[in-house]
Amino acid sequence: MIGAWLARELRGRGDEVLILTRRRSRRADHVRWDPMKRVSDPERLEGLDAVVHLSGAPIADRPWTSQRRKVLYDSRVEAANTLLETFQALDTPPKAWLGASVIGYYGDRGEQVLVEDMDPGSGFLAELARDWEGCQVQAAEALGARVAILRMSSVLSPTGGLFPLMVQPFRVGIGGWLGDGRQYTPWVSVRDVVGAYLHLLDDDEAEGLFNGTIPDPTTNKEWCRALGRVLHRPVLTHAPKWALRGALGELADDLFFASVRAVPRKLLGSGYTFEDTEAEATFRWLIAELRERRRSG
Repeated sequence: MIGAWLARELRGRGDEVLILTRRRSRRADHVRWDPMKRVSDPERLEGLDAVVHLSGAPIADRPWTSQRRKVLYDSRVEAANTLLETFQALDTPPKAWLGASVIGYYGDRGEQVLVEDMDPGSGFLAELARDWEGCQVQAAEALGARVAILRMSSVLSPTGGLFPLMVQPFRVGIGGWLGDGRQYTPWVSVRDVVGAYLHLLDDDEAEGLFNGTIPDPTTNKEWCRALGRVLHRPVLTHAPKWALRGALGELADDLFFASVRAVPRKLLGSGYTFEDTEAEATFRWLIAELRERRRSG
């Protein structure tokens, strides 16, 4: 989802883009790879200005069984290792490595304002983020590349991911906040994720970890009520913790009930200006985009 938006914006400004894909493809801009093993034609990656590593199985689409945890881990950490090994074997590796991580790095921290230099929290998601980031920062030494990693919060897009799923219960009048709703729920629009990556690509001074989330975090209850206002639906109820924990286990605690009051201190300090900062205005744009895409087929 993010890669498609980013590739479109890069091409729109005149950049050449290659897409690593697991599928067989005859497209000239596709390079096939097995994230756990190798890139099929590594010589095609010689002399790149930058690589943007967005690989990773969806985090929230099913409970975290032992098998699923391995898939989530390997599709991120082992995939990054595959890329590192591929680029190390080239004569001219990329000059910059832009990576991804998750805001779940911080764990459940209540009211505490979280900035980039803080230690990781506890839980599976925090451990995954720590190892994922640790693997990617090796690109600085292994490749001599500039490394910048965006710790993403929930990315809201009209083309997939969380938002189309969020809308469904609200449309039928059963949407509501999660648990007591007091937890801070970090989010960011896909427009700002792509904007942040373009900013980090172009800024030769941008290095290290960057929180990818709106500047002024909102609680889950505020967030859901904003969506209710946009959809003209009352938001009077909530999904109890016991029900979601019973259905989803640790996933519910790490993703839905954890309070992560993270702020994008470094991104703002580097000069990035967010396009979407208010929940209600962002939801209006997303709903309008959803309706337009449905009309156009």
